[in-house]
Amino acid sequence: MTMPEDWTVPAWAMPLRNLLQGFAEQAPRPLLPALAMFGGEVSEAELVDFIQSAPVNDNAFIALRLAFAKWDGSDDIVLHDPQGAETASGTIARRLAVVAALGLSADTEATIRAVIPVHQETTIVISREFEPWYEDARSQRSSLYWDDYEKYLAEVKKWPTSSITTLDRSTNSVIERLSDPTRSEIKQTKGLVVGYVQSGKTANFTGVIAKAVDAGYRLVVVMTGTIEILRSQTQRRIDMELMGVENVLAGQDPSDPDVAKGLDYQQDEDWLANRFVEHSERALNQPGVARIRRVTTHHNDYKSLPQGMSQLRYERHDKTRPLNAPENLLHTDAYVVIVKKNSAPLKKLIRDLQPLQAMLSELPALIIDDESDLASVNTKDPAKSSDRTTINQLITKLMDIVPRAQYVGYTATPFANVFIDPDDERNLFPSDFVLSLPRPADYMGVQEFHDVDPDWENVEKTVATSNELAYARAIQGDPLRDSELRKEELREALDSWVLSGAIKKYRESVTGRTYRHHTMLVHEELTNKTQSESAVVVRALWNTGRFTSGEGLRRLRKLFDNDLLPVMKARANGEPVPADFDDVKPFVARALAEMDSGGSDPVLVVNSDKAVQEQQEALDFDAGRVWRILIGGAKLSRGFTVEGLTVSFFRRKAGQADTLMQAGRWFGFREGYRDLVRLYIRRDKVVDLYEAFEALLLDEEAFRDELAKYEGFDEDGRPIVEPRQIPPLVSQHLPWLKPTARNKMFNAVVKSRASVGAFHQLSSIPPRGADENEQNLREVILPLLKRATNDATLQYEDDDKKIKDQETKVGLIDAAEFLAYFDKLKWHEDYATVIDPLKSFITTATEKQRIKDWAIVWPQRRGPGRALVFEELQQPAPIWKRKRRESPRIDFTGENKRNLRAAEAVPAGRETPVLGASPTRGVLVISLVADQAETSESEPVTPNKVVGMISLRVPDRSVRSKRDHIQYSVIVADADDAAIDKSLRPDHEGGHDA
Repeated sequence: MTMPEDWTVPAWAMPLRNLLQGFAEQAPRPLLPALAMFGGEVSEAELVDFIQSAPVNDNAFIALRLAFAKWDGSDDIVLHDPQGAETASGTIARRLAVVAALGLSADTEATIRAVIPVHQETTIVISREFEPWYEDARSQRSSLYWDDYEKYLAEVKKWPTSSITTLDRSTNSVIERLSDPTRSEIKQTKGLVVGYVQSGKTANFTGVIAKAVDAGYRLVVVMTGTIEILRSQTQRRIDMELMGVENVLAGQDPSDPDVAKGLDYQQDEDWLANRFVEHSERALNQPGVARIRRVTTHHNDYKSLPQGMSQLRYERHDKTRPLNAPENLLHTDAYVVIVKKNSAPLKKLIRDLQPLQAMLSELPALIIDDESDLASVNTKDPAKSSDRTTINQLITKLMDIVPRAQYVGYTATPFANVFIDPDDERNLFPSDFVLSLPRPADYMGVQEFHDVDPDWENVEKTVATSNELAYARAIQGDPLRDSELRKEELREALDSWVLSGAIKKYRESVTGRTYRHHTMLVHEELTNKTQSESAVVVRALWNTGRFTSGEGLRRLRKLFDNDLLPVMKARANGEPVPADFDDVKPFVARALAEMDSGGSDPVLVVNSDKAVQEQQEALDFDAGRVWRILIGGAKLSRGFTVEGLTVSFFRRKAGQADTLMQAGRWFGFREGYRDLVRLYIRRDKVVDLYEAFEALLLDEEAFRDELAKYEGFDEDGRPIVEPRQIPPLVSQHLPWLKPTARNKMFNAVVKSRASVGAFHQLSSIPPRGADENEQNLREVILPLLKRATNDATLQYEDDDKKIKDQETKVGLIDAAEFLAYFDKLKWHEDYATVIDPLKSFITTATEKQRIKDWAIVWPQRRGPGRALVFEELQQPAPIWKRKRRESPRIDFTGENKRNLRAAEAVPAGRETPVLGASPTRGVLVISLVADQAETSESEPVTPNKVVGMISLRVPDRSVRSKRDHIQYSVIVADADDAAIDKSLRPDHEGGHDA
């Protein structure tokens, strides 16, 4: 983005930037007097004008946004409101206090908030107790690498400041839980960071490495996936954004022809355009700043060093002190190894380290394990063999020979990691912390391709409202049974790729934006044979496409009018939309020229390491422009980022949830072409992959929500939940995981649970057609609804912060009476691990008079829709559609968000129409749902196909202490191998040992 032609940068803008970069690291203080000392007198009106008119990529404006994001989100800065109360981070009260401390007016605060929204923290951490060290260390040790990385993200990559602040805080949460590198005692830490598929996990661990090197870690090993192109992709990213020009050159003169020959990046566009970070020799020569030595390069994985690891020159300035003493550690270099998770390079690394055992016991090291659920986890049954899988054994051996190593795994599919046996000390269970990263802004994930929340009985389904209609296209053609239909589907997908490429070229001509990459993915089967056969078909279709002929243009025009144009009009989000196909037509040939620039056709088969290696140049998204069709399977399903992916043709069926989720390469960031993305996905009688991905989304989000309920520490500073207690939380969503199984992977069992500010959606009822469902309806649901006789319009705030009304019927029921009804309800047989702890909490809270009654909220429908008459009720009852999940899931999709939001004032103790307010009142949101297979929301429903769904939220004040949120027991084996129950004492150290 370039500066507007009419924009004049004020003379004081650069002094403002420099001032704010220092100000942001401390509590705010009067801004304009300080600015006057460096940039001359500036009035508040001039500052306001700058804030309103500065381009988003102006460096001073970037610094302003970063400063506010840090002040908004800091838990260390203490600021008070006008009444003297301390303000919490991430609140408007905090922002008002910040602006007041800067000496600016309330009107200016409103202007600032309009263009710089208040930053709110969304990172979730489940953690053991840890010893604080990082904040003090950060203020006393170098921060060069983090500062330069932060500046690079803001000024070169143009990251939103909210994203940079979130990255800063989440990386702090990782680093502070690692051991202080100057600590005298040896302590290892194991943690896990959970992100989203293709969502910026690399940026997070790059930030962690930057802060680790600044803090004193002097060996960093980054283990990538199992293919070289992924390793080299990671190497380049870290070289470019963290190590920088000076560390890549390592003192060599790039103008020397002999040196230039050996440089990694002498032909790299970004290197030549000076887009690699620069630290400056002056900064690198400052005391306490480590130079980074690369042990691996862009084109070379780890290779045995001629003299072992003698190239690791960890010299002690004070030879009487250990290496990790500050006077030594802060005056020596750091070494970074980027290595594949293959046995050969890992064995070489271990072999070279072993002779240095004495020194290694003093060496603070950080091991980053990318895609940590792939290859790293020991999958051999410990009951049958003491052997471990190869990569797992090598990682644990590396941890053994480097005693101060800290292990941090990164993954988007965490279940394999949290189900590791936590009692196996040699394994990689994240025993110290599990950190869940927030969903990034502008990320396209499963939520953007599925319709998770809308209520189609009240909302018209169009390409503007339905993600499915906008982006998903069903395919059914079977290569074995209906090859002609398959060809037709592939032809349409190819046409969509060509057409979207032409639209990108059109947008380039209008905006000046460059679409460097434009790709299509064909992912049908795992075997090399079937992928090669797919390539033959795709090449034949490409060669006979005749895209610029009359026939081809007619196809493209039809697809443009029926598909691309309606979606662009609804979802272009400010990007140029061609009025008709004639505006795009001239750009079809330009797109084809880009696609054919690499050879006779753009098709690449990527199904083996050898194929990847042979085509590395064509697949190197960093080196040049890639407009290609990629055909492959597993090699394209893990970690490797397919840049510019616009059209995906996905038919592969996977048996495991994490395998399927990782195959979702169409997830990611699609700036400037979100409206052009298309997913052609298998939906037939055998398997509906679109539905499978939706189920995975709901599982994943439920897991994150469950972590969010129980994160943090109680009033005594002890964790509410530790990482080893995560699996029982997952059991609600993966019912096959039995916490009482004889061969236990964990031993914590939830005995009592509740959560403040969150609903428990109790949707795991007996199977369809079971007599218990009618019993629930007649004996519990309808009698409860009969109490809701009063009309009430409840208000709620929607996703766009607009106040909306929800029509309801409301009533009250005594807490003890509700418990009697609750006891009658029948659930799915695998749901006891959820219901029993919740019922235990409610029973205790009722006995202690913390819950005295419950409000019944019965959502009503404004417009027409399905309704049934029940003799127990005085009015026709609205019948809603909620999907019963397929096996192995045992639940329904969730209650509509608007109904829960409309009811949340009740348990919060706020005044509610008709009901008033009570601090001891919970709420029950009850809906009647059609439990039948349906293809239409308007399909008739009969009373015997109706079930009742309850979502409840306990009064916020019923949970007096965070320690009340959740209580555990442990299952241990006695001498006779019989399972016995032993309760955990709240004051028991560690919270989990029997």
